[in-house]
Amino acid sequence: MKHKPTKKVFTIDLTGVRSAAKMHEAIAATLPLPEHYGRNLDAFYDVLTEYGCNWKITFRNAGAVARRLRTVCADAMAETPGLEIVFE
Repeated sequence: MKHKPTKKVFTIDLTGVRSAAKMHEAIAATLPLPEHYGRNLDAFYDVLTEYGCNWKITFRNAGAVARRLRTVCADAMAETPGLEIVFE
């Protein structure tokens, strides 16, 4: 029987975040991102599809920045088995 890898669980609280720059600051402060992370949604998608196969990310209070972020996350989950992203 194969052992299922343990999920790495991350919670990113976006309370009060109203700009893409602040959103990427919160993401970079929480996730183990490569130093060359470009701090834009294309770069975030690349990170999710390259590193996120055993990640569970919960975004809390995404409000103002949620629409495009949700789209990128949905696309990355469709391409990355084991990636789970939840918005609360």
